Amino acid sequence: MNTEAIIIGFSYLGIFGLMVTNGALSFPSSQILYILVGYFVSTGYLGIIPASIIGALGNTVGNILLYEIVRARGLHYVEKFGMFRKADIKRVEIVFRKKGLWFLFIGKLLPAIKVFVPIPAALGRVHRGVFASLMLLSSWIWSLMFISIGYFFGKSTEVWKSYGVILALVAFVILFLFYRLLNSKEVTAELLLDLPEEKKHVHAKETT
Repeated sequence: MNTEAIIIGFSYLGIFGLMVTNGALSFPSSQILYILVGYFVSTGYLGIIPASIIGALGNTVGNILLYEIVRARGLHYVEKFGMFRKADIKRVEIVFRKKGLWFLFIGKLLPAIKVFVPIPAALGRVHRGVFASLMLLSSWIWSLMFISIGYFFGKSTEVWKSYGVILALVAFVILFLFYRLLNSKEVTAELLLDLPEEKKHVHAKETT
């Protein structure tokens, strides 16, 4: 059963369940899901406020599940499932340690980074209430953005052509700044300290 069929069949409950899975496992794509939700809002099948809030709640629950697993079992437990690259997790963890809670909020609004956010938060033992509040707020903002896109432009692939240029420019600027931070010399130097000796030599050759 695909995402659209689940939304049609289970309505708000389907959105909640899909977003729990997204928050914990990064699947299915929240962008595609919310664009579909936006389309169904435009038809009157769903309401934008309940759909966005329920989606944000589901995503937050998924994030909390991932947070609690990492906090209780440690990073190695998550790594063995192969869902996240260790080097990517480490970079996000280092930046979070240096930049603090604001990175959790902003990072949760960025594609490719948002999926890692609960992990450094758990390793850093961020207060559960603070973590849940930040995830809920940023998840709600995210849901409203993409539901609005689906509402105004529909669910077809033409959506990406309609809003893609503006969204891509904004996302490029923000992601560029964050990836510069993630790949800065300061972060890379600290990352290298945690690598085995032979991998340090390989990394040094790749960067020269």
